[in-house]
Amino acid sequence: MQHLTVPRALIAGGGIGGLVTAIALQRAGLNVTVFERVKEQQEVGAGLTLWANAMQALQKIGLPELLPSIGQPLLRSCILSWRGDILSETPMKALAERYDTPLMAVHRADLLAALLKAVGDHVVQSGVACTGFRQDEAGVRLQLASGEEVTGDLLVGADGIHSSIRAQLFGVARPRYAGYTAWRGVVSTTPEGWNEQVATETWGNGKRFGLVPLSQGRIYWFATRNAPEGTPDPQAGRKERLLKLFSTCHAPVTDMIEATDESAILHNDIYDRPPLAHWSKGRVTLLGDAAHAMTPNLGQGAGQAIEDALVLATCLATESTVASALQAYERQRLTRANTIVQRSQRLGQVFQWERPLATWMRNTLFKMMPSQALFKQLEWLLQG
Repeated sequence: MQHLTVPRALIAGGGIGGLVTAIALQRAGLNVTVFERVKEQQEVGAGLTLWANAMQALQKIGLPELLPSIGQPLLRSCILSWRGDILSETPMKALAERYDTPLMAVHRADLLAALLKAVGDHVVQSGVACTGFRQDEAGVRLQLASGEEVTGDLLVGADGIHSSIRAQLFGVARPRYAGYTAWRGVVSTTPEGWNEQVATETWGNGKRFGLVPLSQGRIYWFATRNAPEGTPDPQAGRKERLLKLFSTCHAPVTDMIEATDESAILHNDIYDRPPLAHWSKGRVTLLGDAAHAMTPNLGQGAGQAIEDALVLATCLATESTVASALQAYERQRLTRANTIVQRSQRLGQVFQWERPLATWMRNTLFKMMPSQALFKQLEWLLQG
């Protein structure tokens, strides 16, 4: 088969998905330019997890050295009751042995900085918003907020859940509210008895609290609560609200909240996007949250964007036209990504159950579930 040569690929969005895609396309021999609307990435108080599927995809892209210096390997992951009893434990050691790679937790800002270094100078144009595009048989012209047009052979919309590229391709539509809101923070305080290789998530009635170790002695925490969309924090502040919401939870939950500066606590409602039947038209396609924004319940948002990047680069290296490459990419990725969106949405509903009888039944069922059954549930997810 004649291999496709694409002189220039344009990527709208310089987040994790956009940057990994840029690196993957560069290593497939493409000339890449990334347009990121934010002038400078902020060190937001958020961590993320990269499971075996994401780690293996990074290795195949050629980035095996990316995470050891910035990531924190996790050997255990436990679901806890409100009192701190273990309800379920993910067989992390067995999974690490099965896939020859551990689950890694990483600060989002650290990962973005490492990706920016790997992508190289003069590839990312920061502070440049993309507003739309035009395409024909000869190429695609990306329209910038400045009024300038940039010409390329391929456009990848990696511009997030509110993607302007998605809106032009498939129409403007509101994201789907999950029914709960979330707070996030990062602290450097180490509680008594803390194990830096164990992540936990505590389930209550309509609320959850997670603790995830990061590198350099930091801890990422997140909290969720069922709430109407757009519910603001009270005048007393986010920290005060969280301390009240989790006042009866086991240690060290309130200590972690107390140790976080009020200004460093992020608060966002949780959304996803109903799955699309297609991601591509002509020379334009979607990737990451722009294609399949998902709730964080399976820890797969970044992982699925990384999988997208690997498959897209492979298809562009093996197909004879841009359009056929994008169709092949879509065929390989669409069903898997959309299935994960739906599973994550359904699991979130269960995790956020609020009625006491329902939460007692949920907790009891999880406590009775054999670790081997949980292992099998995760195999499909992690095979990539």
